[in-house]
Amino acid sequence: MMVLNRDRHPLSSGLPAMPGRTIAALVMAASLFAAGGPCHGQAAASETVIAKVDELVIDQTEYDLALQAFAGDMRGLDEKSRHDFLVQYLIDLKLMAREARKENLALDEAALQRNFDFQRNKALMEKLLGTVAQAAITDQSVRAAYDRAVKDVTSEPEVRMKFMHFKVADIKDENAVAAVEAKAKEAVERVKKGEDFAKVSEEMTGTSAPATLIEANFMNKQQMGRDLAPVAADLNIGAVSAPIKTELGWDVVRIEDKRTRTPPEFGAVRDRFVAVVGRQAQLELMEKLRAAAKIERSASAQPSEGEPTTAAQK
Repeated sequence: MMVLNRDRHPLSSGLPAMPGRTIAALVMAASLFAAGGPCHGQAAASETVIAKVDELVIDQTEYDLALQAFAGDMRGLDEKSRHDFLVQYLIDLKLMAREARKENLALDEAALQRNFDFQRNKALMEKLLGTVAQAAITDQSVRAAYDRAVKDVTSEPEVRMKFMHFKVADIKDENAVAAVEAKAKEAVERVKKGEDFAKVSEEMTGTSAPATLIEANFMNKQQMGRDLAPVAADLNIGAVSAPIKTELGWDVVRIEDKRTRTPPEFGAVRDRFVAVVGRQAQLELMEKLRAAAKIERSASAQPSEGEPTTAAQK
């Protein structure tokens, strides 16, 4: 479980160039294979061979690393295009790395080692966090988290409604307010005589005080606001209100349904509480480790010269 929270190959035809950070990540990955894995491009016996470039082999592990590095940049590509891009990238990576070796191009080995140390520490952190989370997640702990969350949730009435909204151009103009109110009253009378609520609203659209039909989903008192909530509470299902004055004009409400909101059943939200339990365990571990360590922060820490800042990357 990973809870904490790139760059197309410039030589790939038809694909835009990617920022350097992903290319650097893949170069680092390639260097790690060279340092700790099979010798320059030799696949392990158990690895699936994806492609060969002369004596160089591209194996499944390298393909998977590239897939992870470029995953966010290939969302718009179909499966075949993604595969073709990754294989072409890895072919070019092998060719250019070999050429660089022939030309005896020097790398900053100390920087590569620092990158390796950083990636290793990151992997260890994520492994520990995942282990801690999994250990904390049991049927009992997840159920207890749900019970704590719903303990103080009170039942709450909710209303689903349709309403015609009659907007007043200038709410301070008393004549305009009165004229729009008259239209809203006319709409109410028509509905009470048996005309369809939506049809009346539609026909009102072409008048001097047009109506906008709004169909709202279930809302609680707070969501309805101080103008609509008291009226909606007193009306039965199917009833139509008298015109209600609001800050923008007049509303005519028809009550479609009512219900009492209750907490969701445990089974419907269990996965959410699995995540809650795991995350809580991780946070507790981090707080414990921070509290036990002597931590000194430098107020002058800045990105290295030549490195893009976070703002620039965005």
